[in-house]
Amino acid sequence: MTQNDPGLQPERTLLAWRRTALGLIANGILLLASGHGTSDVRTGLGIVVLVLSLACWAAVSAVYRRTKGAPIHALGHERVLRAAAGLVLVVGLFDLYAVITR
Repeated sequence: MTQNDPGLQPERTLLAWRRTALGLIANGILLLASGHGTSDVRTGLGIVVLVLSLACWAAVSAVYRRTKGAPIHALGHERVLRAAAGLVLVVGLFDLYAVITR
């Protein structure tokens, strides 16, 4: 009886997603700090980015726990990648807005 050994790839993928979420959280904190007391829009964008980033962290962790040990790791699933790319794009647009309106 052979057992599937996915190696360390699932853990590396999880860590990569967490680094992405951590960068997005830092962006949200900076947006929140730049808008505190001066711009309600920036404060709102910072809160939205923080909530989405924390949701990304939680979703990636949940997918990892659900698929741990599976031969095909779901963190590389196309829908997950599209959602993460969309989140990064939205955060980038929020940051661009914050820089332009400064």
